[in-house]
Amino acid sequence: MFRHLQRKVVLAIGVAVGSGAATLVTLNAKSANSDDTLKVDQKNGDKVSDELVANNLKPINGNDNGQDVSRGQDIINSCVNRLSQWRQINGIPGIVVGVSLRGQNVWVYSEGFADIENGVKCNDRTVMRIASISKSMTSALLAKLLQEGKLDLDQPISQYLTKDQFPDKFWDGKKVDITLRQLASHLGGIRHYKKGNNNNNKNTTDDYKLAEFSVPEYYLKETFPSVTESLKLFKDDPLVAKPGEKYNYTTFGYTLISAVIESQLNGEKFEKYLVKFLRNELGLEHTYLDQNDPIIYNRSHFYVKNENSGRMQNAPYVDNSYKWAGGGLLSNVYDLLKFGNIMLYSYKGGTADGKPGFIRKDIVDQMWTPLTNTRLDWDTRWGGYGLGWGVIRGTQSKFSYCSEPMFSHIFSHTGGAIGASSVILIEPNNELVVTIITNLQQVGAIYEMGLYIAQQFTN
Repeated sequence: MFRHLQRKVVLAIGVAVGSGAATLVTLNAKSANSDDTLKVDQKNGDKVSDELVANNLKPINGNDNGQDVSRGQDIINSCVNRLSQWRQINGIPGIVVGVSLRGQNVWVYSEGFADIENGVKCNDRTVMRIASISKSMTSALLAKLLQEGKLDLDQPISQYLTKDQFPDKFWDGKKVDITLRQLASHLGGIRHYKKGNNNNNKNTTDDYKLAEFSVPEYYLKETFPSVTESLKLFKDDPLVAKPGEKYNYTTFGYTLISAVIESQLNGEKFEKYLVKFLRNELGLEHTYLDQNDPIIYNRSHFYVKNENSGRMQNAPYVDNSYKWAGGGLLSNVYDLLKFGNIMLYSYKGGTADGKPGFIRKDIVDQMWTPLTNTRLDWDTRWGGYGLGWGVIRGTQSKFSYCSEPMFSHIFSHTGGAIGASSVILIEPNNELVVTIITNLQQVGAIYEMGLYIAQQFTN
């Protein structure tokens, strides 16, 4: 169904549309996740390589008729046009998009404003909230600790936390265990943001249904001194399902994971350990805790729409210290593309030049396998949920010529935060990574927009 790209794709066309700026890198550029061959054109803000312009304006297949260069232009034009339409429909202040193919960043595009009030345009270095993509990064840390034998995904979390930190849980009057594997796949029975007030100790999901952006818990301004302290938000609440039996998406489940990790750090705080992991081990130099006080260069402002007028306004202040692991990180597209490639080539067992993946292939295979009870038969976008990732794997249409996933295998996560929306997609057959970050809350169809871009670069 999907043709694997055997040829070298040379996308040697700089694009600027409106306030947008594009960066294009050849697949045989100096480094997969480096822009040290690039220079900034001071005149228009586009980033292009002298060598790229001078030597690589060539047809993709080596033909001299120019048709393949035109095809490269068509890919970019198609993506830019759709992105611009999508941005206008949703009223998004600013977007940044990145595409990596076979380990090389081939296209980075920005459009709109990082700061409306001061007229600061988005650029390829703009840093935004990545929201729940933080879960995927936390799952990579979990995988590393599993690989090192420091954690066991299937041990009850009561082996790591005291009853004061997280009390025993019961279902139908019987004590039940919760494991890290269940928490990472949203099968632990932990609630999400609270919609109502459940004071009758009944086990029901009615008061804990997903109701993001409409509940006070999403707008917390309290700073928690440790992730263990933040457990007080939900540790005494009843489970919403028996562990292992029902998928219930929950950011608090990842807060609980971070507390388990912190319990093994000999007094070091989880958030500091997470930053060291991201910075020193993964090499993500522009991924940060979403803290208000530090100066973070290129950080975007964030925006929401007024519920009554629909007009754009600044997002309210929030403190995300209760959910570092599940939704508390900032990043830019270069780091997200690099992270996607770290996961992709761990899954593939390494790169073509013989470098091994950061995480063992068998562990990533676990992360990217949907767990039982996470599959949603009606939702062909996701298929199911692994450990920190939405998973479509070997999915096919049930009936001839009917709706089916755009890709047979794709691993992804979306993110929704106060004033931001994001997505990352990894398509392994073509070794493709696509990411989009925006500075608007509740952007519609961001996953579908990412799929559209992925399709353009693989068709």
